[in-house]
Amino acid sequence: MKTSFSVTTPIQATPAQVFSFLADPSTASVIDPAVVSYEPEGGAMGLGVRNHIRMKMLGIPVKVTSETIEWEPGRRMGFRSIKPGRPAIGVATHLFERCPEGTLYTWSMEFLPTGTGGRVIAGLSAALFERNAIAQQERVRRVIAAAASPVPPQS
Repeated sequence: MKTSFSVTTPIQATPAQVFSFLADPSTASVIDPAVVSYEPEGGAMGLGVRNHIRMKMLGIPVKVTSETIEWEPGRRMGFRSIKPGRPAIGVATHLFERCPEGTLYTWSMEFLPTGTGGRVIAGLSAALFERNAIAQQERVRRVIAAAASPVPPQS
């Protein structure tokens, strides 16, 4: 069973713009409607920061704490789930690479079994999160494109 994925989409914005959009906790529910709240300790995301996330997965309320393990503005950010720690944890990497269209945004995740039933949960998590990552990347692309588009004149 597959326990990892990687999805990439081009976005018409600079890597710094895409990174900044995703680094803003207030955009979390825009990017993913399942997110109820995203609260980094201290209010801002950065290396070593713990992030408290409340979401609904398949309609079930879930609380997750992640730790920011990579933080290179405009280039990459990485997170590791720390709570719950069983039966599997997730490690996510977001890469932002310059391309002719603007930015290639890649979201990769690996789910690591940590206890009984971990292999099954890791496989299910990879499938659910991959589907969600594809939808999230499309939302990011649309929101950033709309923000960059001029507002049509009112009649």
